[in-house]
Amino acid sequence: MPKIIDWVERQKALDPRKSLLIQAPAGSGKTELLIQRYLCLLGGVKHPEQIISMTFTRKAAEEMKRRILEALKRGLNLDPPESTHQRETWELAKLALKNDENNNWRILENPNQLKILTIDSFCASLIKQMPMISWMGGPLDIIENATDLYKEASKRILEKVEDNDQVGERVRTILKHLDNSKTAFLDRINQLFNKRDQWMIPFFDDFVINESKREYFENIFSKLIESTLIDLNSVAPNELQAIIPIATYAGNNCLIENPQNPISSLHKLTTVPEHNISDLILWKGISELILTKDGNLRKTITKNIGFPPNQKKIKIEYKNFLENLSSQKIFLQKLHEVRDLPEPLFSDNEWAVLRSTLLLLPDMAETLRSLFREHGKVDFTEISLSAREALGTEDDPTDLLLYLDHKIQHILVDEYQDISYKQYDLLIRLTAGWTQDDGRTMFIVGDPMQSIYRFRDAEVGLFLKTKNEGLGNIDLNFLTLQTNFRSKKPIVDWINECFQLIFPKINNQDLGAITFSPSKAEQIETDQSGVFFHATQESSSSNEASEITKLIFSLRKKHPDKTIAILVRARNHLKEIVKQFHENKISFRAEDIDSLTSKPEIMDILVLMRALTSNHDRVAWLSILRAPWCGLSLSDIHK
Repeated sequence: MPKIIDWVERQKALDPRKSLLIQAPAGSGKTELLIQRYLCLLGGVKHPEQIISMTFTRKAAEEMKRRILEALKRGLNLDPPESTHQRETWELAKLALKNDENNNWRILENPNQLKILTIDSFCASLIKQMPMISWMGGPLDIIENATDLYKEASKRILEKVEDNDQVGERVRTILKHLDNSKTAFLDRINQLFNKRDQWMIPFFDDFVINESKREYFENIFSKLIESTLIDLNSVAPNELQAIIPIATYAGNNCLIENPQNPISSLHKLTTVPEHNISDLILWKGISELILTKDGNLRKTITKNIGFPPNQKKIKIEYKNFLENLSSQKIFLQKLHEVRDLPEPLFSDNEWAVLRSTLLLLPDMAETLRSLFREHGKVDFTEISLSAREALGTEDDPTDLLLYLDHKIQHILVDEYQDISYKQYDLLIRLTAGWTQDDGRTMFIVGDPMQSIYRFRDAEVGLFLKTKNEGLGNIDLNFLTLQTNFRSKKPIVDWINECFQLIFPKINNQDLGAITFSPSKAEQIETDQSGVFFHATQESSSSNEASEITKLIFSLRKKHPDKTIAILVRARNHLKEIVKQFHENKISFRAEDIDSLTSKPEIMDILVLMRALTSNHDRVAWLSILRAPWCGLSLSDIHK
């Protein structure tokens, strides 16, 4: 069997002495590589508990544990597998079993020695060991959605507006900024509670807000703005060069007639602006010159944008320029976004509001924590933040951190593109005492191109940060896998071609922008084409369902032994498709597609409940009389 193109990278990934960050695209055999790494480490440690493997869902943790145990069981076989890939796993499993025998672990009889768990489970275990230091003080129920508790905490913060102290003064300052809108205040405090891991972690270690912090925050603000300008520059077309003489002409006219117009800043333009903070005003001027307020290209040319009447030549040049730019949709969209960027420097009033908000954060955190204790409940963010406290710091570690520092030798993290700030910080604290080449390793796997959980606080920019800066004290060797084992060559080639155009052209850590990394298919030999398009009328879901039904019949004739998958954006897009499948007696398997309330038996139960809870619900009682267990006809009910 010829070696695959990333064979060298896969061998490096199994070096138990190295800490690694691996970008593993879809279909690249990431889970198998994780299993191989785990087995490799298992063959060299004194205790299985010295290896901790973390992922983000229970399902993923259970799947990995199951596959490791299956690999160990296959390692008991004397005959090696035929596949080169499977043989390598088999050989690593045999080494792990030999170490198991030498140390009398008996893993297959007691698999709980394998520490494969979710990050949340790991955090919960830390808190149980240090309940007082971690702020918890006792067992609490973990809830996935703490929105009601956030709202209650926000109300308690608002109630302090009447207090004659610093907290009351801060609340009043923020309220005044919001035109004394209590609703707006509560909404913003709720937003802060939802993102509190992002402000508790950096501020609470050294929480001092003074005038020097104003410049600090302005620098951060400037950096974020520059990141957006870098993103804009990366898609700026060559056609933009033609704007220079047009912009200087319009800028000079606006400088005389309307100096407040952003276009006036273009009067000395000699080159296309770059991505420095000083270029922001120029980009805003260009945006004002070529775009309307809703982001479309201008169609009318007036003196308001620097073109006085009777100047036909420059107006023709301007129209031609706009026409050449009309196809640059991505650039125009990003240019419109830049138009709304704020100024990097705070006014005195803005700084007063920001300072009051920052100083209110500790009171917000304590209010919510008190509410958690009152109700005996806690959310996942609080679990992670409390686990962080249970570990202490590198300079002031707790006994628990010292114990874990001695006990843990290797950490594996899966799906790292879904890491959040609080989880990232936890890993840094957990490895604070590690030094280079001390025998302890961090093995991180993920694919930033597959990051879809930002609504769960996942921050894909942390993948790039880890790649560029390492993880705390740990320097990570970066590897990229390229082989796709899952799909055939035409599919992979089509994906490479399309997604190359969709993804950003450069990585941007601050914006979480990830460039596309192409794959190469391992399954080269095929007589099939990759992708076909079947156009239907967008306004008619029945046309689409009919087309899909025809395709199903056609594919079943050509490939009777193959399975067919249908992917849709949301469950409600399947309604018409499922309906036609039923009509055409096409069998299918799906999960959570039909709503429970649409099933007749559930509807009957709901009607019965309504009737029993309200004797005056006439519709419910009539429905009961028509239900299967009663079955009166309409004529009988009428009589």
